[in-house]
Amino acid sequence: MFAGTGVVGREFKASHQIISNDILYFAYVLNAAHNGLPNNPDFSRLKKKLGHDPIDFLNKLSPKESDVAESDFMTLSYSPAGEAGRQYLTVRNALKIDRIRQTISQWLKSNDISEAESFYFLASLIESVPSVSNTTGTYGAYLKHWDNRALKPIELNHLEIVETPHANKVFNSDANQLIHDISGDVLYLDTPYNGRQYSSNYHLLESLAKYDQPELNGVTGTRADKSGASFYCRRNSVFNSFDHLLLHANFKTIVISYSSDGILSEEQLVALLEKHGNLKTLNFKKIPYRRYKSAANDERDVLEYLIAINK
Repeated sequence: MFAGTGVVGREFKASHQIISNDILYFAYVLNAAHNGLPNNPDFSRLKKKLGHDPIDFLNKLSPKESDVAESDFMTLSYSPAGEAGRQYLTVRNALKIDRIRQTISQWLKSNDISEAESFYFLASLIESVPSVSNTTGTYGAYLKHWDNRALKPIELNHLEIVETPHANKVFNSDANQLIHDISGDVLYLDTPYNGRQYSSNYHLLESLAKYDQPELNGVTGTRADKSGASFYCRRNSVFNSFDHLLLHANFKTIVISYSSDGILSEEQLVALLEKHGNLKTLNFKKIPYRRYKSAANDERDVLEYLIAINK
C-alpha cells in the first residue's frame, strides 16, 4: 500500500498477482514499470524508427550548455544555470535530463510508445538521477561543494523487469481511499514512521516524473503544492489514519513494517492490531538494523518492527 520503489512487490511478482500503490508519482512510475509491466518491452516500433536501441539513443543525447531553453525545467530549477543557483545537479547533467525527459514525452505524444512503455524509460531516468545528485541521499538540501559522483555524466540503464503471468495493478492514490476498493490475501504496510515527509525529501524526483513545472519554494526548491503529504507523518493524525486503514482492509493477513523510532509506540501498534486482528495469530518481531546517534551524542539501538496478524 506504501510501495515506494516497489522492491517488495518485485520479490513476489513472478508467483503472485501484485497490487502496488504509492501517493507519490515518481514512486508510481517505478512501480508501473517494475511491477506493472509483465515483461521487458521489445520497443520494436521505436527501434525501427531510431535504427538502434532506445536507451543507447537517450544516452547519446548531448545538448550544449549554451542551448538552455525556458522549457528546460530541471536545468533552470536544480542547477547553477537557474536564477536560484541550486546545486543539486551540474548544468550538463540537468540539461541532459531535460532532453531525455522531453524525448520520452515526444515519443509518447507521437505514439511511438504506449503509456505503459513510457514508464519503462521514465523509471530508468528516475533511477539514474540519484547517482549524479549532489546530495547526501535525499533532496532536503544540496551540498555546497560538488561531490565527485555529481560530476560524472548521467547514464541510463536497461531495467530488469521480472516476468509474470499475472495482470498486476498499480495505483497513485491516497491509501486510505484506495483501501475501500481493493482486496486480497496479504496487505503489506510500510508507512512513513516519523515526521519527515517523503514528498519534501524526494521533491526533485517528483517534479522530474510529473514534469509539470510547479512553483518552487525557498533555497531548497521544494514544490509549493502539498500533493504527496502524508497523514502518517503527523502525530495528531497517524493513529486514526492507521485505525481507518486496518478497519477497512479486506485482506486475510496484515504485515506491517515500522520502527521503534516511529511516532506510534509499540503499545499503540499492539492496541491497533488487537482492535482489528486476531491476537492469537500475532507475530511481532524486533530486528536491530542500525545504531542511531542523536544530537546529544547518546547511542541507542533502533529496531525494525516486523508484524504479521490475521484479521
